[in-house]
This record gives sequence, structure tokens and C-alpha cells, in this order.
Amino acid sequence: MGLVVPVLRNVESMNYGDIEKAIYDLGIKARDGILAVEDMDGGTFTISNGGVFGSLMGTPIINPPQSANFGYACDI
Repeated sequence: MGLVVPVLRNVESMNYGDIEKAIYDLGIKARDGILAVEDMDGGTFTISNGGVFGSLMGTPIINPPQSANFGYACDI
């Protein structure tokens, strides 16, 4: 299917547990192949993890109408 970027909505009104649950639910939908276009529409900001290779092996992509993409490397 390629790269998909689901959108978490109304994050400003969520606590950490709510955010983790929403991410988990979207991950399940992605794994099961049942993400809808509405799940990926209308994002404003993206956070990307380049993994162990960081920005040396990947480039964060801004998907309009997003205004920015924060790319970082996290080797956990």
C-alpha cells in the first residue's frame, strides 16, 4: 500500500493515555487494511521517526495541507 499517515484529531483535549489509545486504534486499522481516506485527511503537522538511520537514510515528507514535519532519529 505504501506510506500512509493517519491523523490524530483533537489532540489538544487528550491526555497521554487517550493519545496512546488513539495511536493504537489507528495502528490496528492500518494493520488490518481498513483505514479510510477520512483517517488520513486534514493533518496540520507530522512527527516522523527516521529510526536507527535517522535523516541519513530518509526524508520527512510534508503532505499538503500540513504546515510542517518534525523528523527525528530515535534508536530505542
